[in-house]
Amino acid sequence: MKKINFKDIFVPTISLFLICIVVSFLLAGTNELTKGPIAEIEAKTAAEAMKSVCPEAVSFDGGKGLEVEFYRGLDENGEVTGYAIPSAYKGYGGDVSIMVGIGINGDITGVEILSQSETPGLGANCTKESFTDMFKQPVPENGFSVVKDSSGGEGGRIDALTGATITSNAVTQAVNNAIDIYNSLEGGTE
Repeated sequence: MKKINFKDIFVPTISLFLICIVVSFLLAGTNELTKGPIAEIEAKTAAEAMKSVCPEAVSFDGGKGLEVEFYRGLDENGEVTGYAIPSAYKGYGGDVSIMVGIGINGDITGVEILSQSETPGLGANCTKESFTDMFKQPVPENGFSVVKDSSGGEGGRIDALTGATITSNAVTQAVNNAIDIYNSLEGGTE
């Protein structure tokens, strides 16, 4: 049996330590280089989503109230046409981030998925218009709920995506959270 000496332990330990330091600096540098472009892409995606969910608006101004983020959609005369409200809720694969458009009459004008990490072919189907368009209706008194039968989204009942009830619930809850924010804004606490 070979006797272990100080060199047999020290050299590999120092080598691994130096490799870890170099890799850490490389990862930090990569993060710093990509931070700006990623932020630009996210801002562009959010701007496109706002226009999609509030089609009557020609411009948006940001608002901050009740510690929440929202955007007022404005027409050519600066009159409010609706609100674009970002929201998120935990789905199967992580947070599902959405932008919800709500007109001044209280109807949902659109739902756009900003980001999701759901299972491809199942939960990822939440990005399809056939799912998000079910929300385009007057806001039900008790909010939206997910059902497993085919109601076509009528009366606040949203058809669950096949095999992705958790994702369906996440999007629905995010929409309901946005409705709560809208109700707070319309209630005069803006």
